[in-house]
Amino acid sequence: MHRPGLKKIFGIGPLGALISLVLLALAAWIDRSTGFGAISRHVLVLRLTGGLLILLGLGLHSWSFLTLRDWWRNDRLCTRGPFRYVRHPMYAAWISLIIPGLVLILNRWAFVFGMVALHPVWHVLVRREEGTMARVFGETYRNYATQTGRFLPRLRRRLPE
Repeated sequence: MHRPGLKKIFGIGPLGALISLVLLALAAWIDRSTGFGAISRHVLVLRLTGGLLILLGLGLHSWSFLTLRDWWRNDRLCTRGPFRYVRHPMYAAWISLIIPGLVLILNRWAFVFGMVALHPVWHVLVRREEGTMARVFGETYRNYATQTGRFLPRLRRRLPE
């Protein structure tokens, strides 16, 4: 089934990125206004850990992007590579690895609160994209969604009935 319109879908990424930046800017304002303080005095450990998380996140994002080429070429549901484990690995890379890494490097409590707020925001935002995927791919997508986590892998995968 040919769906040329799918190649033009960017998902909720741009909107999610904008909201994420606003939340992080709000966290910066709160930090300046309140002075919550540093997370830890062990700055080197936080920076190394944060840098590692950012590298892992960039790796996951890149792997996801390269894996999606098949979807772009063939207009079919991508369930390979990182999509085998989570439905939204590119978003997961940012909200679960890259931004937490940045928060560790910044070493400020206010950014922790901003980071924690990101997950529920992204869960709400991604519902629209998942609705589109369910309309386009039907039962195939619904079955896939029962097998994979949204942003984190399922600990126990459901068996097909």
